Amino acid sequence: MNDPPVQRLTAVDLINLHVETPAAPTRVGALAILDGSTLVDPSGGLRLAAIRETIGRRLDGVPRLRQVIRRAGPFAGRPVWADDPAFRLDRHVRQVALAPGRDLNDLAMRLVNSPLDRAHPLWCMWFVTGLPGGDLALVFGMHHVVADGVTTVRLIGSLMDAPPIRPQPPAVRRWVAQPPPPWGALVQDNLHGMLSAPRFTPPGQWRRMSQMRNAPRTSLNHPVGANRRLAAVTMDLAAAKAVAHRHRCKINDVVLAVAAGGIRALLQHRSEPVDGVRVHVSVAVSLRPSGIEADVGNRSGGIALRVPLDADPHERLGRIARESAEAKSGQLPTAGNSLLVWLTRTGLLRYFSRHQRMINIVESNVAGPPATISLLGAPIRSIIPIGTLVGNLALGFLALSYAGRLTIAVQADADRYRDLAVLVAAMEHDCSALLTSGAPPPPHPVDNLVTSRRKELR
Repeated sequence: MNDPPVQRLTAVDLINLHVETPAAPTRVGALAILDGSTLVDPSGGLRLAAIRETIGRRLDGVPRLRQVIRRAGPFAGRPVWADDPAFRLDRHVRQVALAPGRDLNDLAMRLVNSPLDRAHPLWCMWFVTGLPGGDLALVFGMHHVVADGVTTVRLIGSLMDAPPIRPQPPAVRRWVAQPPPPWGALVQDNLHGMLSAPRFTPPGQWRRMSQMRNAPRTSLNHPVGANRRLAAVTMDLAAAKAVAHRHRCKINDVVLAVAAGGIRALLQHRSEPVDGVRVHVSVAVSLRPSGIEADVGNRSGGIALRVPLDADPHERLGRIARESAEAKSGQLPTAGNSLLVWLTRTGLLRYFSRHQRMINIVESNVAGPPATISLLGAPIRSIIPIGTLVGNLALGFLALSYAGRLTIAVQADADRYRDLAVLVAAMEHDCSALLTSGAPPPPHPVDNLVTSRRKELR
C-alpha cells in the first residue's frame, strides 16, 4: 500500500502561523449579505440542517477544510496537513443572532478573530440572523495559515452554488479520515527537500529592501490590540476600470490612490504633516501560477511602494501609477518573504513585526466572482473582505471585486483608530473625484467629512 502524499506547510504558511499573538490573530475571511428568503422555513427559522448538509457535500472538493496541522517529528521537517479523524461539521457551521442595536461589522470582526481550536480544522462560518428586511449575513473566518486572499475567495466560492474550485467527485461513499504519512516517509521527504536546489535572494533586492527601512514616523504604526473596526467604501467596477484606463494604470493603483486620500485626511485631522510625505505600503502580490486554481495554502509575496499623499486625487493617482510600475519592474516579490522566513527560524519574527520601521500600512486586491453567487438559491448581494492586522501594522486596506462592484475594506485597531470616520469619508470623497473626467470637486473640511460618517461607524 502506498503512503499518502506529504502535504507540508510552506515557509509562508509558517510565517502566518508564528507571527500571530493572542491579541493579534492572523485571520482572513469575509462578511456577506444574503437574501434570506430561501434559507428560512415557514416559521422563519434558519434551515441550518439543510445548509450543513449542502456544505458537507461540497467539502469533498476542498479537503483542506477537513484537515489539521500535525508536527512531523524529529528530522522530519515542517509540519504537515492531515485529516481530522474527529471532524464534525457542526463545529464549523453555526448560527448567531445580531442583538438589537449591535453593529454587524463589529460582530463580524469579533467572530472572525475569535479563538480557533488547533485540534480541529482552522475555519468557521456563522449565519447571522436578526437583520432588517429578512436578510441574512454570512461571516466566514479562517486562519491565514490555511490560505491567502486569492484562495480564500475560491474556498468560499466552492461552498456556494458557484462552480467549485475543483471537480466534485461522485458521492460513492461517506468520507473517512485518512492516516497521516508515517514518520519514515516524512524524513525521506524532508531529505529530498533539503537536497533540492535552494533559491537565494539576489543582493540587489536586499539593497532595495534596506532603502525602505526609514518609513515616515506617524501615528499609523502601533502594536495591534485585540479590538478591530471594519468599514467599507464601494464603487462601480466598470467606472474604476475606466479611471485606471484613463490614467494608464491598474485597478490596484486606483485603490491605493483612494486609500492615500483617506490617510491624508486622517493625518491632517491628527495635526500631523502630510505635504511631501510618502507612506510606505506593502502591496500583496499573488505568486500562484496561472491555472492552478485548486491549489491551496499561501502563495503570495509583496512589493513595497512609497505612496504620496498629494491633495489632488488625480495627480496622486498619476504618481502612484509611476511608483507602482517602477516597483514591479525592480523588485522581487519574494524578497520580503526571505526576510520573514529567516526571522521565523530565528524566533525574532514577533518582535520584529511589532517594532519594524519599514512599512506603514498593508494593502491587497483580490478578484472575486464576476457574477452573483448564491447558497441554496439565496443570492449573495454584497461581500466585504476581511484581512489580517499583525505586528505594528494597525491599519490595512483589502479590495475585492464582486458582481460588478469594487469594495475597499478598511480594517483598523479599534482603540487607535477611533477617528476612522475621517479616513472613510475622505476615501468616499476621493472616489467621487476620481470618477469624474474633469477636475475634482473642492476638498471638504475634515470636520464636515466626519459628520457624514460618524453615526454609521459608531
